[in-house]
Amino acid sequence: MRYRWFIDKDKQTDEFGMPVSRAEYDEALHPQTKLYQRGELLAIVVVMFILLYEWTTDDNPLLFMCVSFLTFELRPLARAFLGKNGRAVSNALTGFSVALFVGALFWSFM
Repeated sequence: MRYRWFIDKDKQTDEFGMPVSRAEYDEALHPQTKLYQRGELLAIVVVMFILLYEWTTDDNPLLFMCVSFLTFELRPLARAFLGKNGRAVSNALTGFSVALFVGALFWSFM
């Protein structure tokens, strides 16, 4: 239903005089947000493969770095599915993932 037009005469054209449909105007008012972009999903998949490889080779610091990244990427899911507590859980996941990453970084240089 992309061919709905404005009733008001002043909203029918944009600032350059091109005709604008009401659907484009409504889509701009209500943007649809995705949980993850394509690049983020690719990064999650790559980190999962690295995680499995590091699990088999027993390289623990890099394993914890991968777990830290995957924990950090759980934030949008927590925000979307936990309702009013989603923001608090998202902040807790952020803090935990940063602490886990810093700990894994120190562990890798020891």
